[in-house]
Amino acid sequence: MPNARGDEAKLFARQQAAFGTAEAAGPGTFMALPFYSYNVVPSEERNEDDAIRGDAFPGDSVLGLRSLSGNMVVPVGINSFGWHLRSILGAPATTGAGPDYEHVFTAAAQPVIPVLTHGITHTRVGRHFAQDSLTCTSLEMSARKDGQRARATLNMMGRAEAKAGAALDSAPIVFDPDPVPVGFQGRVLRGGSPAAEVTGFDMTLTSGVEMDQETMNQAATAAGFESPRWGITGSISARYTDDTWYDYAANDTPVRLQLELLIAANRSLMIDLPDVRFAMTGIPVEGRGPISAQFSWQAVRPAAGAELVEVTLKNQTADYANPA
Repeated sequence: MPNARGDEAKLFARQQAAFGTAEAAGPGTFMALPFYSYNVVPSEERNEDDAIRGDAFPGDSVLGLRSLSGNMVVPVGINSFGWHLRSILGAPATTGAGPDYEHVFTAAAQPVIPVLTHGITHTRVGRHFAQDSLTCTSLEMSARKDGQRARATLNMMGRAEAKAGAALDSAPIVFDPDPVPVGFQGRVLRGGSPAAEVTGFDMTLTSGVEMDQETMNQAATAAGFESPRWGITGSISARYTDDTWYDYAANDTPVRLQLELLIAANRSLMIDLPDVRFAMTGIPVEGRGPISAQFSWQAVRPAAGAELVEVTLKNQTADYANPA
C-alpha cells in the first residue's frame, strides 16, 4: 500500500460566503495554491467524566470542543501572494487595464473578517479533506540577503475539517506565471531612501481575530469569529555604523519603514509602514568581527487620514475574486 507524499499534496482555496458553510466543490471554482508546508489541522478536546461509580475504573470519555488551527508556509509569489494578503487584510483596491495591475491592501479601521474554504488532497492515496470557515490570524515575513526564495508564514484558524469524497476541484485555477523574488532582490527603505547598513528585516502582522467558542450554538464547533484588533511588530538587524537606529529609540522618533521585493518595475511587492517606533536597544560586542545589533519596532496608531500599513502588489493578476 503506497504512503502519502508531501510533494503530491494539493491545496485548494476559495473565499467563503458565510461562516459555517463550506463552499461547494466543482471544476474551475477553486484556486490551486503553491505552498512549502501545511500544518492547519483539527483538534478536539476529550475529557474524563469524574462521576463516582464505586470502582477504580476511569470515567466515561466525553467529547469536547473542536476547531482548526495551525500555520502554512507559502512562497511570496508575485501573483499568488495577493490571495494570502486578502485572507488577512481583505480585498484590495485594484487599478490597471492589463496586462499590468496594481493592488493596494490596507488594514481597515472597521474590517470585514475574510473567511475561506480550503481543500487538501493527497493524490497518491486518494484521500481528500475540506476545511471550512478559515481566516488568517497573523502573517510573518522575513527578508535577508541570500539566495532563497522569499516566503511567508500564515497562521490560520477555522471551524472544522471533514473528509471529502473527491478533490474539491478537478480543474482548479492556477497562477501562471507566478515569479518569486529571491532574498538578494529585497531592500529596506528608511524615510523613502535605501538603508544600506540593514542586514535583516522581520515583521509580524496580527489581525487579533479569535474564535467565538462561548456563544451557544448547539455544536462543538465555534459560532463565529470575534472582531479583530490590528498589531504590527518587527525588528531591523543592522551594522553599527552610526547612532541613527539607536537615536530613533532614545528620542521616540517616528520612522517610515518600507520593505521592497523587486523583480521588475511592474512585478514587485512593497510593504509600507508609515509610522513605527523603536524600542531602546544597546549595541552588543560579541566578537572581533563587524558589530551588528537588532532593533525592535512597533507600528503605532495612524494619524487621521493615514494608513497603519499599506501593501502594494504589482503583477499580472486582474483581481482576487473567486473563480466563476
